[in-house]
Amino acid sequence: MHVVIVDPSRVVQQKLAAELEAAGCHVDCFSASDLALRHVQQTRSVDVVLTSLELAPIPGLELCWNLRTIVGEKRPLHIIVMSSNSSERALAEALDCGADDFTVKPVRQEELTARLRAANRIITMQRQLIVLAQTDELTGAMNRRAFLSLMEEKRRDLDPGDSLTVCLLDIDRFKTINDTYGHDVGDTVISKVAELAGEEAPIVARLGGEEYALAFPVLDSTEAAHWCEVIRKAVAAHAFESDNVTFHVTCSIGISAWHPDEPLGAALKRADVALMDAKQNGRDQIRVEERAEHLPA
Repeated sequence: MHVVIVDPSRVVQQKLAAELEAAGCHVDCFSASDLALRHVQQTRSVDVVLTSLELAPIPGLELCWNLRTIVGEKRPLHIIVMSSNSSERALAEALDCGADDFTVKPVRQEELTARLRAANRIITMQRQLIVLAQTDELTGAMNRRAFLSLMEEKRRDLDPGDSLTVCLLDIDRFKTINDTYGHDVGDTVISKVAELAGEEAPIVARLGGEEYALAFPVLDSTEAAHWCEVIRKAVAAHAFESDNVTFHVTCSIGISAWHPDEPLGAALKRADVALMDAKQNGRDQIRVEERAEHLPA
């Protein structure tokens, strides 16, 4: 477990750090609350912040609030407040500002160890819930909500001049597959196509049914089209079996660049236009769409 201690006293820091390191924790110590905040923001491995309320330049309660704000919903972080003030009001204020737990100074080792065990159980459950909320149950790929959120993050992380390409992939004539071989086999096809796409595309999401979204950060549409063609050929080449019958499936893919000055929906709309073009012109092919007239008015 990675713990950050924030306390103005170096003596307190050293005492707590020694106890936590003896218990197997990795510990970072800070006296200045602004430096601690920056460290937690930049270091995603931090699990627990053990903080005093008497801090500068950011007061302890404000630090709790800021920590809770920067980690958001996707990153588990357990905040334990230490204070010599054990009043119900102090506890209520700390919890209202984003703390998860409260302990009275001086902190006893056995109590702290027990609180960290509880924190570990909570963090483990939070991570599991986050994964469940972001994952498509059938394929193990991310779901639509996770894809949209991740793409916004990627766009922010890239420089304005960096390319980012989005694609929509659809299994051809999937209803026929279900009608001919049954829904269990159809589910196998859906899962396998997601697996094959994930071997080449860095980002794969199942949007629903037999449709997937792919993304290629830093690749332009021409470069992404190359890898989409690899995926298309891999899907077409894979042999599926049902009741000793071997069959093959194909897929169609629509591709579009996502420009930094437009919403993601505009790029996905162009990719959808390209996908429909591929479907209408024989399926089992890729199409690239860049024309601005297909952007929503």
